[in-house]
Amino acid sequence: MEIKTFEIRVRGIVQGVGFRPFIYKLAHETNLKGTVLNDTEGVLIRINCSREIAAGFAETIKKKSPSLSKIVKIELKEIEWEEFSGFKVVESNLTKVKNTFIPPDTAVCEDCLKELFDPGDRRYHFPFINCTNCGPRFSIIYDIPYDRKFTAMNDFPMCNDCRREYEDPKNRRFHTEPTSCPECGPAFFLKDKNGKILSSDIEVILDSIPGFIKEGKIVAIKGIGGFHLAVDAKNDKAVKLLRDRKQRPFKPFALMVNDINKASEFLDVSKAEEKLLLSKERPIVILKEKKKIVSPDVAGGLSHLGLMLPYSPFQFLLFSKDKEMVLIMTSGNVSDEPIVYEEEILFKKLGNIADYFVTSNRKIVEQSDDSVMFVENERPFYIRRSKGFVPIPAFSKKAKKNIFASGSDIKNSFALAKDNLVFLSQYIGDLESPLTERVYKKSIDHFKNIFDINPEIIVSDKHPNYFSTQIANELSKNGAKRVSVQHHHAHIAAVLEENNLDEKVIGIAFDGTGYGTDGKIWGGEFLIADREDFKRGAHFSYFKLPGGEAAIKEVWRIGLSLLHETFGKDIYEGSPERKIIVELLEKKINSPECCSVGRIFDGVSSLLGMSEVISTEAEAAQLLEEAAMKHKEKRSFPVGILKNEKNSPYIVDVKGIIKNIIELKEKGVPAEDIAYAFHHSLMKVTVKIAKQLRENFNINKVALNGGVFQNRLFLRLILKELKENNFEILLPKEFPFNDGGIALGQITVTKKRLGL
Repeated sequence: MEIKTFEIRVRGIVQGVGFRPFIYKLAHETNLKGTVLNDTEGVLIRINCSREIAAGFAETIKKKSPSLSKIVKIELKEIEWEEFSGFKVVESNLTKVKNTFIPPDTAVCEDCLKELFDPGDRRYHFPFINCTNCGPRFSIIYDIPYDRKFTAMNDFPMCNDCRREYEDPKNRRFHTEPTSCPECGPAFFLKDKNGKILSSDIEVILDSIPGFIKEGKIVAIKGIGGFHLAVDAKNDKAVKLLRDRKQRPFKPFALMVNDINKASEFLDVSKAEEKLLLSKERPIVILKEKKKIVSPDVAGGLSHLGLMLPYSPFQFLLFSKDKEMVLIMTSGNVSDEPIVYEEEILFKKLGNIADYFVTSNRKIVEQSDDSVMFVENERPFYIRRSKGFVPIPAFSKKAKKNIFASGSDIKNSFALAKDNLVFLSQYIGDLESPLTERVYKKSIDHFKNIFDINPEIIVSDKHPNYFSTQIANELSKNGAKRVSVQHHHAHIAAVLEENNLDEKVIGIAFDGTGYGTDGKIWGGEFLIADREDFKRGAHFSYFKLPGGEAAIKEVWRIGLSLLHETFGKDIYEGSPERKIIVELLEKKINSPECCSVGRIFDGVSSLLGMSEVISTEAEAAQLLEEAAMKHKEKRSFPVGILKNEKNSPYIVDVKGIIKNIIELKEKGVPAEDIAYAFHHSLMKVTVKIAKQLRENFNINKVALNGGVFQNRLFLRLILKELKENNFEILLPKEFPFNDGGIALGQITVTKKRLGL
């Protein structure tokens, strides 16, 4: 066999995951001579051997690659002869193309945990411990290739001991870029609310925090992607204080406990939920409460609680001091703003919330909040896709041009696409504050740089007043082509993309708000849709939102509007304020028309006495779902379907829904039973229309998307009914039902329409 020089190019998530050490060891095991390096396209290997051995080596790489890696492509080719002596890891190289991926942040591994709690180990109680197989990546990387000088660890030169480990092929930290130790690494600091350093001794810090928490204090703790606010979840007074200071009257707080056994003491944890909790991504998982041990104010009275397990070394160290703690570990932010991650604004933003601060001198380059997931039918679904999952790309059909999608203004994530890849950003949040806007723009610039994407096409939602639309307008001023995609079409297109489907489906998109092609507010949509276009097959009947945006917060206005739509102006005698709202409705002043299922949930919640004014999106709907899950009797009622003309869409009669609800209420039926009847009847009419559209268009595939499907009861009911009626059901897989996946749909439609 003739010995030649071969080059193996490996593309994908192959930097920051121990790929070069893996290649080094594999080459030595097979007695190969050559080199391996990182560059801006991935990992590059050169070896002296026969073609057969080179092909076998490439195949072994594919089969045995490190657990955190994700190989997209391996290319093998013969190059000009170059003789090697031995096998070496050589210095990284910059190429003309940036085309490699960055791994997400992952939980500390078992090997590092053993060292962390081993008094004889030199990294004993070192809160920045990590290795090839774990730790921060996305949150500390400025640029690629993934070398220490391009990370936040560049501020901490390695000591001799760390350098020896870094250069030792047999060591677990061989070429681990964030490696450090107490001698050369970052440090934590305990500060008071004025920023005064109280201690820089990790043992003092760890001993102090449980005491502060037991006293009912609020402690801000720096994590991987930003600051958390830690509070004793069992202390009613402390939880109420956190709500008051954080300006968060209802939205549930996430919890953290030491381990799965502690979680199982008061929460139901299925096998699928346990798998998520223990995964390297460590998301918050929404679990059913089975025993009341935490303050009812943790989740605003809801029976499901969000919980995560420790994932950073500091969190494990903290719980080692008190394994029985049940902590609120919520995002460190003011209500509706992104998580605080920059120490420069820490005390300005959280100084009036936290009593003590645990900071560090390692910078967070890119913020990321904790991901949030739930399980239904033993299948995981995203509510928030962020830490642990970003920036893993979605794989798509190859595009001829680079695209930027600005997403939506609610639950925002933007996306950038090039070649066959779509990079969806971490959860940014609601684009309604100057800080969120700044973080949004900064993250766009960061993604454009690290993935070397200069967008030639800019796509946004059709809503002309969205901030994300305005940003898209600004970005297109350099000559990029400008495109807009209807909101609900984007929802359905995202599901088609995830399920690799290029045909028409019955797309059911239920959410709170989406700008319709008729200028009205949509959100109860049955679309006959493919990737390129759609037509409305059905929708819910229109009703008015008196006061426009004000009605979304003051949901009693929606309830009053639904009553007015159903029974006329004399149905409700009330306060002067309510009479003014009726006058707005009568005169059609600042009362845009809407057919949103999310807003119907809000209005029904108000009519049943569960909500009047809400402080956070979906609050009214969550309270309605909570009531429905407590029903004693399963009820349902018929919902009418209207059709005015031959080729017009079917219309779900919202008046009929409200009339039935009021009749049940007047009969003295408990609110919980009426709430269930509403959920069940909504499900029934949804499936009824899907069956009619199946018959009309000969389509059996149904795609579900939109924030309403995060209602677990409604999702459970509709999946069961669709299955019983033999529909093929398509659902989001790696992206949320809510607007967090809109950018993916925007890119999908744009690529198809422009033939990219």
